[in-house]
This record gives sequence, C-alpha cells and structure tokens, in this order.
Amino acid sequence: MIPQTYNLEKVYEGTVEQLKEELSVLTLDNIKRYPGLKPMWNDFYEMWLRSGPEAARTILIPAIWTGKVPPVPEAGNGQR
Repeated sequence: MIPQTYNLEKVYEGTVEQLKEELSVLTLDNIKRYPGLKPMWNDFYEMWLRSGPEAARTILIPAIWTGKVPPVPEAGNGQR
C-alpha cells in the first residue's frame, strides 16, 4: 500500500524552488558529469524516457532533500 504522506527529514539547505532550479541544468547528455548523483542515474534515465525531463528531474528531489545524494553543485565534484 502506498502511504498518503511521507515524512522526509530535510538535509538540503535550500527551498524546493531552489532545488528545482538546480535540477533544471540536468539533461540526458550531462547527468554523468555529476558522479555524486550516480546512485540515481538509472532512475533518471528511465523516467526521462518514459515521462520526460521534468519528471526525471522531479524524481531526484527526495534523494537530494534527505541527503541520500548531494545537491547538483556538490554532485559535480564527486562528493558523498
């Protein structure tokens, strides 16, 4: 059963709008330039192909929000 709500512990320091803006730079061509996002590469590709770029970027929000993967600016440095 899918829960009605999720309680995610916030690790990301910015707002949802800031996070969406950071994610807007990601494309199929450049995602691999961000080694910190490697755990999410397959999900990103699959979602992009099925539902488009906005959905692919949106799927990364919970992972960044909770600290599972670093924010985009840090991910390019291979941190975490």
